[in-house]
Amino acid sequence: GAVGFMFVITKFIDAFTDYMVGALIDRTDTKMGRYRPWMFYGAPVLAVGMVLLFSVPTGWGAGAKLAWAYITYIIFSFGYTLVNIPMAPIVSSLSASATERTKISTTRTVFSNLGSLTSSLFVLPMVYFFSGSKNATGTALARGYRCTNIVLGVAVIVIMAICVFSIAEINPPTKNAEKSSILKDIKAVVKNKYYVMFLGEVFFLFLGYLAMYGAMQYYYSYIVGDVSKMPLALTLLTLLAIPTMILAAFLNGKGIAKVKLIQFGAIVDIIGYAILFFTSDGTIATLALGLIGLGFGFRSSMFFSMMPDIFDYTEWQVGRNLGGTQNAIQGFMNKLSSAAASAIVSALLVWGNYDAAKLDQAIADGVNIAQQFPQTHTAINFAFGGLSLISTVLAVVVLLPYDLDKKYPQIRADLDKRQGK
Repeated sequence: GAVGFMFVITKFIDAFTDYMVGALIDRTDTKMGRYRPWMFYGAPVLAVGMVLLFSVPTGWGAGAKLAWAYITYIIFSFGYTLVNIPMAPIVSSLSASATERTKISTTRTVFSNLGSLTSSLFVLPMVYFFSGSKNATGTALARGYRCTNIVLGVAVIVIMAICVFSIAEINPPTKNAEKSSILKDIKAVVKNKYYVMFLGEVFFLFLGYLAMYGAMQYYYSYIVGDVSKMPLALTLLTLLAIPTMILAAFLNGKGIAKVKLIQFGAIVDIIGYAILFFTSDGTIATLALGLIGLGFGFRSSMFFSMMPDIFDYTEWQVGRNLGGTQNAIQGFMNKLSSAAASAIVSALLVWGNYDAAKLDQAIADGVNIAQQFPQTHTAINFAFGGLSLISTVLAVVVLLPYDLDKKYPQIRADLDKRQGK
């Protein structure tokens, strides 16, 4: 209960700091550029937060430990905000070419997936190594996590330094002498119809994907009845997205609109989610998740590639680049989507009278869950496949009026003319 409440409070703080950092980024003008200083100086804050999270003073009382958890989680989240908020709008500064931006965004997304896969393979072995044993508990296990995060924290600082000093902001945003306010910025952002559509896409894309992740453990435990198949499913989800990310970038370079590619990926995902909803077979479910990975590769690649175009449209409309603010609001929408996914999955389990002890016993006794607990079976099935299916359909619908890909060449030409290029 205390931890759950902590996450609610810290998410509100996180939303505020996200927006403030985004707004400050949009007002930054240094020799290093607009975005790189935030990434460079944010990395040590993130690294310190990572280490402090796993350095709880063991001699303190419960209340003091909880206060430590609040403070260190806020530091960690703030460090992540400093590093992450500039990452999407900086793409606009790295190139004026929409095609080249797609390649940059796709590369980022591919390596993000590889980073996640690397973490899943190596972090726990590192924890065990520093703990001294796979069966370590208490202070030994705590030492393992702390030492692992020291290594990861140093890696964050080194990697971000390499990143910052290996790139140049060669396409800086339009400089505007007019002073703006937070209210003006919000009005300007809302004025961009493509950004409003994009926020809807963000919400429904991640609602479906995160709900599926949230319900996966229940699905494989009680519908499939074999949780050992889950690691393969997760691997397929991660690995099969990579070739379609690269394919999406190639097809966009050949002139296929980004919105068409993201919607094609969504349709592939819809087929995968529909299969999940109607099957209880573990092999078929795992193959369906592989199909969802393929579809999500198209969607995630074009998702990040569309953002710089949308930021440019705001600059074209109002004469100010508000990429930091827009990425911060998008990040908050992502978190809202994550919270909604968790809440809806939890609500479905409550509706389905989910009882882990009874279900585990039924599995041990060889009882058919669908026959013995039909409401629970329906709830888990809908949480895993049905909710994702509905939200992905809505993700397709919300982008139907999107036609920025057609207009973008002229918008880019106008921006270049304003900047004297």
